[in-house]
Amino acid sequence: MIIAQVNNYEITLDEYKAELDRILANFHLEVPTEKAKKRALEQLIDGYLLLEVAKNSGIEVHIDDIEECFVDLMLKYDSENEFQSMLETSNITTDIVKERIHNDLLIKEFVKTNFPSECDISSEKLNNIYQENQDSFRTQEMVKASHILVQDQDGESLQKIIQIRKSIKSPQDFHRIASECSDCPSSLQCGDLGYFTRGKMVKEFENAAFELEVNEISQPVKTQFGYHIIMLTERKESKVADFNEVRESLEKRLQQIDSELKLIRFIKELRSKADININREYL
Repeated sequence: MIIAQVNNYEITLDEYKAELDRILANFHLEVPTEKAKKRALEQLIDGYLLLEVAKNSGIEVHIDDIEECFVDLMLKYDSENEFQSMLETSNITTDIVKERIHNDLLIKEFVKTNFPSECDISSEKLNNIYQENQDSFRTQEMVKASHILVQDQDGESLQKIIQIRKSIKSPQDFHRIASECSDCPSSLQCGDLGYFTRGKMVKEFENAAFELEVNEISQPVKTQFGYHIIMLTERKESKVADFNEVRESLEKRLQQIDSELKLIRFIKELRSKADININREYL
């Protein structure tokens, strides 16, 4: 069944379903929305138009790159049998898979060659954007903490953590006991969990950690993982990042946006010249 025809190329129902499934997976959707259906079809149309131009551009794809991508795809499956089962379910062959890989690589190389992310952006423009969007460059409050965990496996866990807390008189005591007694793998680093922002830890642990002062040690805290004793080791307050800290990433993002806009305009031009017919009753 043909979903759409783009110049001389016919987009089949199987191609459309495969692209729609990919979009549903990427956006964590269980039921296709009208927006997802439209996106799937438009990406197939745009992909073919780019492929058509790329094939006529003289760009070549090396066979080794195709084979490397093919092996990477196979390794995503638990076994060769599972990979073969996927091929049979999708009603495709390894030759078709390799042809699709070739086409994808060809399009990527065409885009990379013709729409590079290398435009010059003046320091003045970068600084103006930084000044006008400072909230976008505000860092989150972060803390660095260590903990001792006693898993809640029996009725003695609470008493054990209480006794451990009583024995801790200093940060040095904490680190030593964390390496000796903690049930968490972080015991190998004396309980160090590194830096984290709000929303990264379970709520009970987070609340206790963010309320501590540097080098302060908490009383036992109960979470779904057991009982914790937490020591805050460092804190970084929320602040607007300095211009020099974000300049490089900001420049790269603006260059990428410029490249993407040029590509969008190019695709629109290809569409305006293409013969596109869509069988919407099959969507």
